[in-house]
Amino acid sequence: MLIFMLIFAALLVLCPLALSRRLLVRRYMLPCQKCSTPARFAVIADLHSSLYGEGQAALIEAVRKEAPDAVFLVGDIVDDRRPEEPAWMLLQALAAEFPCYYVSGNHEYRSGCCDAIKQTISGFGVTVLAGQCATLTLANGQAFCIAGVDDPAFWGGYSTYGGYPVPQEWSAQLEFCAAVAQRTSACSILLSHRPELYAPYCSSGFDFIFSGHAHGGQVRIPGIVNGLFAPCQGWFPKYAGGSYALGETTLIVSRGLCRNHLPRVFNRPELVLVTIAPKNML
Repeated sequence: MLIFMLIFAALLVLCPLALSRRLLVRRYMLPCQKCSTPARFAVIADLHSSLYGEGQAALIEAVRKEAPDAVFLVGDIVDDRRPEEPAWMLLQALAAEFPCYYVSGNHEYRSGCCDAIKQTISGFGVTVLAGQCATLTLANGQAFCIAGVDDPAFWGGYSTYGGYPVPQEWSAQLEFCAAVAQRTSACSILLSHRPELYAPYCSSGFDFIFSGHAHGGQVRIPGIVNGLFAPCQGWFPKYAGGSYALGETTLIVSRGLCRNHLPRVFNRPELVLVTIAPKNML
């Protein structure tokens, strides 16, 4: 009990730092021998219609500064209780400069307008993936297989907190994408909102999986607690945010960009940048 009291007292002293909502750019370097040259990708998760300056200027400039080869939007970009306009500002600006790929999250489903949201996003020039694969070819000729699945809540029956059972339709989307990815020699990337579905990810055969949803466990204590609570994972979630080895697959979980709802403690909103390259070039 004394330890927790001391931790709580330290949090109060460090409150301005603990509750900072300043944007953080978090970088990962991932080896892949299927790649001949480095490629850089921005991962945007769980925006929840949050606003980063007028016209989303701060977030757009942060992405632009990193000059990614593509931008991956891994769900909950639009919130079900907040105005949609901040999300539209961001997507319209990014799609004008970068190849963008999107998969749905549970809050888009909860809005009751998921199909309309997808149509709007597609209208900006963003590739919407719902159980499909797309080939991304960079300027240097290097190709990537980009796959994406809908959030399992899209079909109902997948509780935000209970989780299972996973809808058969979601499993069918994943199996189709995995089969396509396994037939290509290109580096394969799966976009999927939920990190707690690690079991089917392990056997999927993708090189990399990018997700969000956990919001970093909302409360973190650096070096002690990586996340306090996350939907479908409960208390002290294992996949709250970071890089995780799942057999031959690497799962990257973004802590997300939401700053509308609950306070984030030692858990700054983050823009994730992933560099994928041959091991000898990292």
